Amino acid sequence: MTLCTHACRRPLWRPPRGQFARSGPIGRSLAVFVGLLFALSDATAQNVSVSDYSVPVSRADNLRIDALSLDYQSVGDSIVSQTGNLVLVYKKFYESLPFAYSIDLIGSASFRRDTVKDELVGDAQSNLLTRVKKYRRDEGNFFVFGETDLDLDENNDRPGLDATIGIGWGRFINATALRKAVRIEDFMLDEGIISERLPKETMIELGHIIEKEAEYRELYGDRYQNYWYEDMQNEIQKSNKVLGSIGAIGVLRMQEVLEKERINERFYGWDVSAGVELELLKPIRSVSRNNPAFSLGLRYSRPISWSTQINTDFSINTPFNENFGKRYEIGWQTDFIYEITNKINMNLIHLLNLSKVKGQRARHNNIGSAGFNFFIENKINLNAAFVIRKNETDPWRISFTTGLSYRIF
Repeated sequence: MTLCTHACRRPLWRPPRGQFARSGPIGRSLAVFVGLLFALSDATAQNVSVSDYSVPVSRADNLRIDALSLDYQSVGDSIVSQTGNLVLVYKKFYESLPFAYSIDLIGSASFRRDTVKDELVGDAQSNLLTRVKKYRRDEGNFFVFGETDLDLDENNDRPGLDATIGIGWGRFINATALRKAVRIEDFMLDEGIISERLPKETMIELGHIIEKEAEYRELYGDRYQNYWYEDMQNEIQKSNKVLGSIGAIGVLRMQEVLEKERINERFYGWDVSAGVELELLKPIRSVSRNNPAFSLGLRYSRPISWSTQINTDFSINTPFNENFGKRYEIGWQTDFIYEITNKINMNLIHLLNLSKVKGQRARHNNIGSAGFNFFIENKINLNAAFVIRKNETDPWRISFTTGLSYRIF
């Protein structure tokens, strides 16, 4: 399940997205983290880097069941325990030269049996975060944006809705297709199908062909894979690095990467934005809306090597009134992904929230998580995570979670 707060929400590329008290533990964790960045680099140099890749249209789409649990216990004819929990996550990302948008939806539902009344009771919650960007020029980085944050909780009087409008600078590119091309190249090099690393131009074009799978499906229907794989093979053959022919082994390796392996999304880029945040609806009718607030955000993503990815998201807001700069909310989330093998990933997450009220010192809330994802099958993962939580007043909270997730698409 995603570690997230109202002040720090991850966009699509962080799926999503550690907690330590004060600067000492944070400093030590950052030192270890920086050490990992230098240690976890690819041994064999590629002819292409992630920053070489660009496409007119960059997209990603993901729907998964992130947590599903059921528990039933009975003694004789009496039910003593009956609980269930479901979390559904949908993420969509689209970025073109003139226009971009992202959608993040998290929905959860749970139920339990009230043994006193002998009936099932439950609740449901959901959060929908949308962001739209319009660039001033196709080749430029300046944009205007609008963002909405909708919270639904059946225990509240009504939905909570925030909206932010403003300006910004920067872009993101989804380079997952190029990562798949690199995996194919690795396999072919190991199998002796190619004599050496493929040229940069070949790798970029191979990534573009992989990126266009949806176009091939729409154009050729059920037989699209025949043409899709043929074009990929032709592009590799044109490099003059193939020893003989790609053959059945090469095609099987390509199928393994494109159809069986779970390749983590690779994003690179950054953007900074500033705007006005408006609270349009308060979930509790008797509570008045907050004043409009100044909002500043910074997001950054970068694959450090072909096996690693770092994402960070920083945000701050403060109201436009006499408390400007005296009352504020700061959110900062950083996650680090390392592909240990093609079946095992390590995820490190740190989430920091600072809250300042006029006349009081800032209070912090930290969440830290270290976990592993085991890809059992292309759409089924086993997730295990060790989580530490700490805020100003409560003692350390340590937990271990494990569960299965199913990726629908």
